[in-house]
Amino acid sequence: MKENGALTADRVRDVLAYDPETGRFTWRVRTGPRGVVGARAGTTNLRGYSKVYIDGCTFWAHRLAWLHVHGTWPEGEIDHINGDMADNRIVNLRSVPRSVNQQNLRRAPRNNRSGLLGVTKLCSRWGARIKVDGVQTWLGVFDTAQQAHEAYLAAKRQMHDGCTI
Repeated sequence: MKENGALTADRVRDVLAYDPETGRFTWRVRTGPRGVVGARAGTTNLRGYSKVYIDGCTFWAHRLAWLHVHGTWPEGEIDHINGDMADNRIVNLRSVPRSVNQQNLRRAPRNNRSGLLGVTKLCSRWGARIKVDGVQTWLGVFDTAQQAHEAYLAAKRQMHDGCTI
């Protein structure tokens, strides 16, 4: 994905209309065989992120929304506040450092064997840990994965600013 200097807010506004209430882009002008005026712009990948192809380059729709509304590329990563990667309404987007964006994870990564955020399997028991500002804190060992996950969620509410989980 390209950005920062490769595409300006004026160019985005020339070719795309953005609805801040729905977070959707539509084509204002025909830019190619798929760019029919008035049609929804972009596609959605398997992880739920939307991307739009403009002037030979692919751009994330959430970053284009930020550029379209604010006139500049975001300084950090764009965080989907509600955790829904397809929800590109401007009220759901915020520019944050990577560490803050990682704190807003709603589900465990695919390679997590427990299937729960902050939980790891330890032989016959379960461990919980949390990371804040690069410092990992061990929360303890528990009899069940659910107990470990509850400890993680309690710590997350306390340690991560703005956490609503």
